[in-house]
Amino acid sequence: MRLSEAPKRSRAPGLTSLIDVIFLLLMFFMLASTFSIYQKLDVTPGARGAGQMEQSPVLLQVFADGQLSVNGQRVKVEALIATLDEAGIGKKRTVAVIPARDSTVQDVVNALEMLKTAGRSVTIVGN
Repeated sequence: MRLSEAPKRSRAPGLTSLIDVIFLLLMFFMLASTFSIYQKLDVTPGARGAGQMEQSPVLLQVFADGQLSVNGQRVKVEALIATLDEAGIGKKRTVAVIPARDSTVQDVVNALEMLKTAGRSVTIVGN
């Protein structure tokens, strides 16, 4: 009389469900990720010492909704570079950007982009 059982054949695990899970994860990560290009905007981290500056900086205050104030004169973001050129402010002169309390980060970044693309030297002054 034989008491031992016949050896069971080991079956290979089914890969169909594993492939489905991997496909779902792939779709999730493809749809959840963004392909935006993030750029770096270089600015000096504060005002320079008075001995290093040749001239006093131009004060640019940034308000909400694209409103700027260049040395007390209100201008729009689009007219910023033209206003600086008309006032005879050279490219080597530093522009001190002062965000107002009602301004958003996007307002400040728009002003910084305009200045940097025009080749201006920029310093951010916190309040």
